Amino acid sequence: MSTLKRAFLYTMRKKTKTLILFLVLVTISTFILTGLSIYKAADDSALSLRQSVGGSIRLELDENNRKNWQYQQAAGGMLVDYVGAPITDEDIQKIMSIDGIKAYNGLGDGSVFAKDFSFISGFSFGAGSDYSRLPSVTDSEYFNFFTRKAFQLVEGRHIKEGDDHVVLISTAIAEKNALKLGDTITVQCCYDRGTYPDVSLTIIGIYAYEADNEFNTTSTDKRNRLIIDHKAMQEIMQRDVIQYDNGVDFYVDDPREMERIASQIKALDLDWDSFTLTMDNSAYEAVASPLTAMQNLIVWLIVGCVAVSVGILILILSMWIKQRRHETGILLSVGISKSRIILQYTVEVLMIAIVAFGLSFFTSSLGCQAFHSHTCLKFHPK
Repeated sequence: MSTLKRAFLYTMRKKTKTLILFLVLVTISTFILTGLSIYKAADDSALSLRQSVGGSIRLELDENNRKNWQYQQAAGGMLVDYVGAPITDEDIQKIMSIDGIKAYNGLGDGSVFAKDFSFISGFSFGAGSDYSRLPSVTDSEYFNFFTRKAFQLVEGRHIKEGDDHVVLISTAIAEKNALKLGDTITVQCCYDRGTYPDVSLTIIGIYAYEADNEFNTTSTDKRNRLIIDHKAMQEIMQRDVIQYDNGVDFYVDDPREMERIASQIKALDLDWDSFTLTMDNSAYEAVASPLTAMQNLIVWLIVGCVAVSVGILILILSMWIKQRRHETGILLSVGISKSRIILQYTVEVLMIAIVAFGLSFFTSSLGCQAFHSHTCLKFHPK
């Protein structure tokens, strides 16, 4: 009689032992597969959370290197000019080629007079103080006032890369001047030096801002912020090229990879005498600890389950083998080798295990569904 046939007949004859081993294996494999599924779900949730909280790396002009700045005394005070290397589009593309960076937002800066509309008036220090700050962006969706939810876009769309002479205005400016999407406004650089033209901007979006009760001049009132694209800023400031006065923010896919990405950026051939690199992963750090604790807990539960299960299985099998000493002796006496006897016992377990493992895929699926329906596996950043 073949080894396989003897193993099959034994499992059919010893129905109670077969059922016990079957139930033990189903239980063990169900717990292990459920644990692995929960770990995978937790890992996916952690990745989703890391991507949602995000993180950024800012390349900006080095303000601490005095060689990059020129100071001149003027009638109204000290004039400061940047004379170091500017951040160029070529620099940006080098950084964007690094794996793990999903987007960037360049930041320009200027100040303008309103030519054919009016700002919200604030405290005035005298004639010529009725002007406002004018940030330029690559993608306004990443502008810090929007990411912090201080500004909420209520009409139109955000500024995107490639936009030309467009602007986002506040609801307060729109209401005061009866402006709507598609209208144009005209501004002029308010700097003393140089001759600056009037520049027309098309309104593509309107944002809401809850005015605070703080002391504000016209230029510091957030409702007066005109958010524009870089091409418009280039004409307003009469520059030969687009400049990113306030740096460029690079947004990473996974903040856990930020150190690696920052190291690769620092290895690029950029003018590091003129630039500095800063990382912002504060949102991720706030949730990293509970995430790690959850994943570690699941890992240890799986390890513990495997260890206990293996111990129980070894105990059961060793007890049954001892009970089969008489049977083993008979098989040896009829000329069946020891190796074939061991093979038979192994095949018996494997036959039961294959059926048990197959069933455990369904039972573990039910276990995972029950787990998800009674627990909160989804993390939300606060």
